[in-house]
Formats: sequence, C-alpha cells, structure tokens
Amino acid sequence: MNYQQFIQALEKLKRAPKREAVLRMLLRGLTAEETADKMGTHPGTVRKQISQLYEDFGVSSSNDLPGDRSSKRGDLIDLFTKYKPEWVEGPASDSVKIEILTGIVPLDSPLYLPRTADDRCRQALTADRSDRGSVPFIRIKGSQGMGKSSLLVRLRDFLEREENQVVGFVDLADVTQDPEVLTDINLLLKRFTQAIADAFSESVEKLNPPPLEKDWQKERFSGLNCSNYLEKHIFEPIQKPKTLLIDGIDEILGPDKPQNPFLKLLRSWNEQRMKMVSQSPIVWASMAIAYSTEPYPELDIKGSILQNVGLEVELPEFNAEEILKLARKYRLEWSQEQVKPLMELIGGHPTLVNQALYQISQQGMSWDKLVSQATLPTGPFKDNLLNKFSIINQNPDLKHCFDQILGGGICHDDIAKFQLEKAGLIKIDNEGVQVRFKLYQNYFSQSA
Repeated sequence: MNYQQFIQALEKLKRAPKREAVLRMLLRGLTAEETADKMGTHPGTVRKQISQLYEDFGVSSSNDLPGDRSSKRGDLIDLFTKYKPEWVEGPASDSVKIEILTGIVPLDSPLYLPRTADDRCRQALTADRSDRGSVPFIRIKGSQGMGKSSLLVRLRDFLEREENQVVGFVDLADVTQDPEVLTDINLLLKRFTQAIADAFSESVEKLNPPPLEKDWQKERFSGLNCSNYLEKHIFEPIQKPKTLLIDGIDEILGPDKPQNPFLKLLRSWNEQRMKMVSQSPIVWASMAIAYSTEPYPELDIKGSILQNVGLEVELPEFNAEEILKLARKYRLEWSQEQVKPLMELIGGHPTLVNQALYQISQQGMSWDKLVSQATLPTGPFKDNLLNKFSIINQNPDLKHCFDQILGGGICHDDIAKFQLEKAGLIKIDNEGVQVRFKLYQNYFSQSA
C-alpha cells in the first residue's frame, strides 16, 4: 500500500469512529477481548471490525495460522510505523537521552511531533499527476521557531526512503554565504543553479550536467539561463518522480537584497514550467519552499510576490492535545489541567513549548520558577524575547501600534497589525486583537 492509498483508507475511518478506536487499541497491542471490555461491546463484534481494518489497509499474510492474527497485526503496525508513526510510538524510552532542541529537530529524535501540515505536504508531493496537468508547488511558512526546516528534512527523508523519489535539497543560507551574492542577481542565480545541479547530481549517479558557463548566455536574463539549464540538464534527464526542496528563503528577503527578481523567478516556474502549457510533457520537479514571516515588519512587507502561488501551508501552533502528547515524550505524566497554564504563558509555540518541557522534565525546574524566570534576560525564553524586542524597536510605527494593543487600546494601522501578526506578536480572531502570549504581555510591559 502506497502513501496515497494509506491516506484514503485513513480518511474512511473518520466516518467510522468506533472502528478507529479499535484500530488505535490494536496498534497498542490490546487483544479483541481487552478492546471489547474497554468499549463495552462483544469480542465477536471487535473481531469483525479488526478483520475489516486488515482489509481496509490491505494487510494479508499467507503465514498466518488459522485464527492467528499476530502476523497481520505486525504488518499493520509496520504500515503505521512507516506512514503514521505517532499512532504507534509511545513516550520516549528511559534509555533515550533527551537533549534540548536547538534549530532543526534531528530525524532520529523522539521529540518531533507530526502535525496536519506534514500530511498535507506528503499528500501533495505524492499525488498521482497523470491527469492533473501540473506538479505541486508548496509554500511552507510561519514565524521563527515553528518547525519549517524540521518539516523539510522529514519530507526529504520520506520522499527518498518511502516513495523512491529523487530529491534535491538546497539551503539558501549556504548559497548566500558570500556577501557579494546578495548584491549581484546574476551571481546569486548562478550559485543557486549550481547548488541545485549539485544536489540532484548527488542523488543520481549518472547525472553529469555540463559546466554552467557553456549554457549561461551573458545577453540573456539570468533567470532564463537558470530555468533553461535546470530543465535541459537536470530535470529532463531524470525520468523518475523528483522534488526540489528549498530552505532559507529568508536570506534573500529585504529592500537591499534581490528578493523581487528571485521570487518572481520562482513564481514563473509555477506558472510556466510546472503546468501543462503546451503539448510537451512536464519535466519540472515538484517544489516545496520554506520561509519565515518574521521579517515582514523589519522589511515593511505588506504582501508577497508569491501570494496565491501554489499550495500554502502555514504551520500552526501546537494545540492542547499535541502539547499533552509532547509532554509524555518528555516523560511527564501531565493532565489537561497542567497544559492550560502553559498555554496561557506561551501558547502552543513549538520552540517555546519544547524549551519549557525540557526545563521542567530534564532540569527539574518547578512551574513557579519557570514563570518567575520567563521574562528574565537569562531565562529559558531569552533568545525568542530578544528577537521580538529587536523587531519592535526597529520600526517606530510598529512599536506605537504594539504599545497601544499592549495597553488594551485600539490600533487603527492595519498594515502594522498585519506585520505584527506575521511576526507572531499579536493574534487577530473573533475576540479582537490582543498580544499573542502572556509571556509577551509581561515582557513588553516591563520594558515599556
């Protein structure tokens, strides 16, 4: 069963909640009798549901003895471990060392928490495109620390290992290490093109693209040179399904940086190279890019050239159920009542939640001490707070608007509110406009 078939089978369960409950208990190792006892039903009914589940998920085994379900159960668990591991995995084992998370969550970390965004991206990148006339372009966005890069590396691992796709991964932070690249669009696009060529050449043994200089015509716009080279020498020769993942888009954002021509190039790919616009087959790779909404205030960004391009996947905060699940991974036997004050303080911000749970579970910090140190320059959330402080104080209009909201007043500057929301400092919902977290309310009230 491939990923798309798995997702379709899983979707059917939404219309059969009792069968889903049986499935979850089956994955946990409960017998039909134990499941029936917990659900208050007859074991025979549960056995019928289990048989249907095996059929739904395409599980069959010629090695099963009459009446023996152990092999089928193992196959089902293997299937969910492959495509939906959070339904199988329990809390982190005591033998697994838990370390504080900084930056990208390692692939082997038990602390990564899959979200709906993971499934949306997987589905889009593995969908049957035989009759769609296009390949997907995904924009993964969110404020700093929401898990964009961690999701990208998991998409790469999933596509390579489970879907047998050819994946090229490019981080613009590596491409733009030379400051000169940010002032010369031709140089930037040459380095970018070379980085993509190198990434796919590492994955395809016989791919041997020619030097860029042979195809890079000086009288032609650099973006066209880039597009033509990639299509002719990289994407067309690769016959297998392929995906290009781009991280670090933030590096080229800014009024004094080449953001506009670069983003226009990506947009042109989606509009011209990734859609059926002629009788020629599409050879372009699927794409997923990740970028932060954090720079919006700093750069006075009111919108984006990539707005309405492709599939937008904005990473949400963790909800209460997800935080409870993560707490158990930290070996904390919390209840919903213990999650509430945490969410009042820091919401469901993934980085802040992980920092808090680490301090409590691994450093022995009490809840009262965490709260008392939350806004200190040496406290557990210092890096996030300094980043937000810098954003606020670089723009007088932004600071004025935020101060009004901080004091319970009304800000009429819609652009400032948009930028503050994208930076993760305020939230706008049916209840109005308010500071996003109690942490920010307390910190900036002290700084005022």
